[in-house]
Parts: sequence; C-alpha cells; structure tokens
Amino acid sequence: MAVAAGIGLATLGAAPAAAQQNVYVAAGIPVDITGDLATLREQAMLKGQREGLMKVLSTIASAEDLKSITLPGDDEITSWVQDFEIEEEKTSASRYIGRFTFRFMADPIRQFLADQGVAYAETESKAVLVLPVYTTETGDTELWGPTNPWFASWAARQQQPGLVPIKTPVGDLPDTNAISATQALAGDRVRIQSLADRYAVGDVMVAEAALQPPSPDGKRVLALNISSYGSAGVQNLRDQVVSDSGDVDQLLRDGVAKVAELVQNSWKQDNLVDPNSRATVQVHVPFSTQAQWVQVKRHLAQVNLIKSVNLTRLSRSGADIELTYLGDEIQFIRALNQADLAITSSGEGLQTMTLNPGGGAMMNGGQMNSGPGNDNPDLTQPAVPQ
Repeated sequence: MAVAAGIGLATLGAAPAAAQQNVYVAAGIPVDITGDLATLREQAMLKGQREGLMKVLSTIASAEDLKSITLPGDDEITSWVQDFEIEEEKTSASRYIGRFTFRFMADPIRQFLADQGVAYAETESKAVLVLPVYTTETGDTELWGPTNPWFASWAARQQQPGLVPIKTPVGDLPDTNAISATQALAGDRVRIQSLADRYAVGDVMVAEAALQPPSPDGKRVLALNISSYGSAGVQNLRDQVVSDSGDVDQLLRDGVAKVAELVQNSWKQDNLVDPNSRATVQVHVPFSTQAQWVQVKRHLAQVNLIKSVNLTRLSRSGADIELTYLGDEIQFIRALNQADLAITSSGEGLQTMTLNPGGGAMMNGGQMNSGPGNDNPDLTQPAVPQ
C-alpha cells in the first residue's frame, strides 16, 4: 500500500491530463486564394488556421456569444496550433487550392474564452447510433435495405469532429433481425437496447425523414422527427429542410446535416459551463485492489470538467479525494456518466464514486423499459412489422 500511496499522490496532485479532444480538431478546412506564388501556401495556412479556429469555437460555444468576440492575430493563433495536415492541394502561378486539418491545443482556447467571459462545452458524449427511418410521400416506411435512400445518405456522411460522435449501423442481418421500421418508430426499448449493446453506444436516435408531396411550385419538404433514447429518458426534436429545386437527393443530404446539427447543438446547450466558476466536492472511492484504483483514475482523466484532483486519504479499502470542477452539479454528474463514473450519496453528506462500465444506456432506475406488448421479444427472430 505504500507503493500505491506513492502512485496515488503522484498522479492525483494536479488536474488529470486528458488526451487531445476531437472538439479541438478542425478537419476539411477549404482554402482558395490568389496572389504571389512565393507566399501562397503561407497565406493559405494563415487563412485556414483562422477558419479552423472559428470552426472549433463554433463547436464548443454558442453562436450568439461568438458574435461579440474578436480573434487574436495570426501569430498568436499559430502558437495555438498543435499540428496540421494538408489533406490536398493544387497550385498554379497565382492560385492555391487546398484543404487542411488543424489540431489546436486546448488550454489556450479555454483561456481565451475565459478571458472573454464566454461559456463553452467540452464534455463529449458517448457515441450515438442513428436509426434512419424513411417515410415516403405515400406513407410507406423503410429502415433497412437498398430501398431506403435516407439510410444511404447517412452511410455516405463523413464523420466530423464534435461533441457527439454519430454512428450509422451496418445494416446486416443481425441489424435487420433486431428491429423493424415500425418498431423503431414505436420506440420499442428492448429492441433499441439490443442495438445499443451491439454498437456499444450511449444513446440510440430514431431519425425519421418523412418526404412530403411536392408543392405546386415544385418545392419539396423533408420533415425530420427525432427521438433519442438514453440515460436521460426520451428526448424529441423536430425540424424540416426545404428544396426549392425539388432535388430529393440533395434534400436528404441537407436533412442529414440538419439532424447532426440539431444533435450537436442540443448537447452543447446542455453542457455550456462558465469557465470562471468552479465548485468542489469530496468523494470516497472504494476499491479492493490497486488495479481498481488505477482504473478509476484513468476514467477520471477523461472528465474535462475536472480541474484538480487532490488525494486526502488512501487505505487498503479506498481513497478520499477532493474534486474541483466546472459547471453545475447536473453537468458534472453527466460528464462523469460519459466516463462510466457515478456518484451516489451515502448519507451524512458523504459521496461515493464508483466505476460503472457497461451501464445500459436504456436503463431507468435499474429497470428496462419496453414498448407495449414487447416484454420478452425473441431477438433471434426477424423483426416483423407490427
């Protein structure tokens, strides 16, 4: 235990060093400039990193708050760049066309936003699985198979860095056996959970795209109905996209982008924290082996709201630690949950932290909720419409 104590004090005396987050990566930044050939690439880099920084800021801060900020000069922004990648480039005597990925260091961006008094969100959600249900203008629904163009649009989507990773299912036989379009729209929680388990995701999002009949002027509307099933219960979002030209393929691509935007913004809004406001909590971490203690510390390092972790007591059966964190209590608990950590009250103001790997995303009070008439479905059999 003397060795364990030494390890504990060495690693918990300061804030955990979290790995570089996806939210501080700006990928696919296009640049197209003209000018002097000798300085074209340098100009492109400066322009690209500025646009990349704005993309990162728009990912973690609200659009309204960003209207009031002024970006620093190019030299300072350059000092914030951890590394970059030239995805592609073409040059001529007076023109440069390229696409870049910039990876920014987190700390200077956090400090910049704190100095500006701008709230930001950097708690990353567990991955979300999307079930793209397509409803034709005649009312027919489809989830799996080549006759679902909405699924094809999601499958073709390029994953972008953000607060919420979105996965598209494979669409193979186990998927088609797990759930039908009708069952997905009905919110069959047992079948939805089976897919959450298969893809190891936190939430499952049933995203219905309902194509409306064309209007007299040729416009097309795609109604978007989104139901997200997870630890927070059921959350619903609704929106639509419109095509003046009536191009259904483009309408579906726009719909994918709109749903992804809605999901990202909804999570961001719930997790915006004041960077200049902090709170402290003392918790007890029970464990029976040193390996369990090391695991807890690794998971704590994933919680970016935690700014300092101080070890106050270490014994053979557990540790007492003091956590300083950003955000309110709900946001902090949510961030812990994303790292498979949970805090429970043990009476008399004491808090206990435990590691909860593999907690079911659809669990509610320890009980699985199922849809009507689906208490014990046979998931080895194909999911037939109901």
